[in-house]
Amino acid sequence: MIGGYMGSLLRVDLSKERVDTEPLDFEIAKKLFGGSAYGAWLLYKEVPASVDPLSPENHLIIMTGPFTGTFVPGGTRASAVAKSPLTGIFGEASSAGFFPSELKFAGFDGIVVEGRASSPLYLKIFNGRAEVLDASHLWGLDTFETMERLRIELGDPHLRVACIGPAGERLVKLAAIINDDGRAFGRTGLGAVMGSKGLKAIAVRGRMRVPIANKAAFGECLKAFRDGIAKAPRAQSFRQYGTAGGVEVFEHIGNLPIKNWRKGSFPGASKITGSTMAKTILKAPWACLGCPIACGREIEVKEGPYKGLKGPGPEYETIAMLGSMCMNENLESIAKANDLCNRYGIDTISTGAVIAFAMECYERGLIDTSDTGGIDLEWGNHEAIVRLTELIGRREGFGEILGKGVFEASRHIGKGSEAFAIHVKGLEVPAHEPRRFKSMGLAYATSNRGACHMQGLANCIERGLLMPEYGLNEALDGFTIERKPEVVILYQNLCSALDALCLCKFPVFGVTSFELVAKAYEAITGLPMDKEGILEAGDKAWNLKRAYNFLCGIRTKDDSLPDRFTKEPLPDGFAKGQVCELEPMLKRYYELRGWNPDNGSPNKAKISDLGLDLSGIP
Repeated sequence: MIGGYMGSLLRVDLSKERVDTEPLDFEIAKKLFGGSAYGAWLLYKEVPASVDPLSPENHLIIMTGPFTGTFVPGGTRASAVAKSPLTGIFGEASSAGFFPSELKFAGFDGIVVEGRASSPLYLKIFNGRAEVLDASHLWGLDTFETMERLRIELGDPHLRVACIGPAGERLVKLAAIINDDGRAFGRTGLGAVMGSKGLKAIAVRGRMRVPIANKAAFGECLKAFRDGIAKAPRAQSFRQYGTAGGVEVFEHIGNLPIKNWRKGSFPGASKITGSTMAKTILKAPWACLGCPIACGREIEVKEGPYKGLKGPGPEYETIAMLGSMCMNENLESIAKANDLCNRYGIDTISTGAVIAFAMECYERGLIDTSDTGGIDLEWGNHEAIVRLTELIGRREGFGEILGKGVFEASRHIGKGSEAFAIHVKGLEVPAHEPRRFKSMGLAYATSNRGACHMQGLANCIERGLLMPEYGLNEALDGFTIERKPEVVILYQNLCSALDALCLCKFPVFGVTSFELVAKAYEAITGLPMDKEGILEAGDKAWNLKRAYNFLCGIRTKDDSLPDRFTKEPLPDGFAKGQVCELEPMLKRYYELRGWNPDNGSPNKAKISDLGLDLSGIP
């Protein structure tokens, strides 16, 4: 037994309604830590690349890591992994809150779900024991209703539940898995995988504690994390204004997505930023288990057409994608659309992106009200945004088309709309402008799950968040491509390692250090670690996911960006005139990664260096 792990996985075969326990592979855990990396290993070994993502043969894997449940600030995460129905390649989504830690407290490091139930089921996990139970009475409920019903039925108000809403049940490709009343395994459509299996919910309660190898050293690390958070202005800003505190600043510096990436300035940014939320609809900050940052928002709308709305408030990505991306400056409507996304169980980033795409189609005359069911898709129409969000979640009317994501929706609409369906590898681009911070362009193009900011936060160094422990002592110019391949790989490996450790990025980047992360890992597990070992583990995980994607057919041609970023200069704003020069960065990136520049696969030397059995890679 290694500290930080419970030592067991649940294997759930829904076709047979059977639940088994199997040991965690500690040798793999030593190499890959856990989380999305361990999940990728299981996917690579057990799910052929040819599998239909919505078939019983696909697996839904939920994995914690060694930090989960330890009460290290940010050690509250888990990753869901499957072949994605949205992109057809490696699918991954991460969530925090309380559910991931509760899974550890119940005695398990992860869950592997396979097969398909003949009728709806839910999984109950209590203190080392698990069973599948009838969920027919839950089918059709939204996520909040499902959680509350299970808490009442099972007689525990502190029950932790991860579940799908109507979107997952109806196999909407943007569907998410929601836990803890508003935390989300949001991206790549994994809620549809859960729905395809007939699994409505996972209800968890436990009283075990995560073993710590060196409690004295761990206590010192815990204090260092908390002291670092208390001193860091970045952490204090998150607590005061949430992740949306940067909306107005991002608009000023050219980082905000505006009008489906067609503009560089948005005067309405001040109306939807975190400080405005704090003055208007914010009730209180909300924290994941044991985290003093409390970047989450609890809101209440007391006036206007959305009066009476209460619950989790929108994060930065949600505000940007359902706000400026759609030219919407109505904060309360964004909160309402966010609530609908939570209840129906859909990804807010992809939802905002696909609505903005539809608005551009409408502006260009490619669709009209006869296509939309009478909905006027003029830019900034907040009522239309809320209505479309509902239709996507219910897979009804025009929402059925949009719920397939921008790639498939553009193929359905045609008429040249493919040119402004903004995605990478089928995943909608999140809310950071790659013409302003060009490292993000390279990060989007090469991310394993499609366009993703959280898997390569290299724009941190372009924004002045230095990292001297890895030799980054000065900010890099976001408008140039110099040194960007090197820093993108560094940040991708670090982010990949954190996703494997299941440690939130907010208490680390610009707040504490990876040296502290390594010390905490040593204290938790009893295994030696340093900051270079963190990088090495992240590199293994990154290449493992790339290897699976290669089997799925991903090649160098797929490491690309939409023409909007590479050929269409921004017309205004701080980044006016800029495009993202991707190709020269890619050439150097492949060289540094040790990937074949002709097909994009990790070369034999790289595969050998990883120390993993990756059969099938030429």
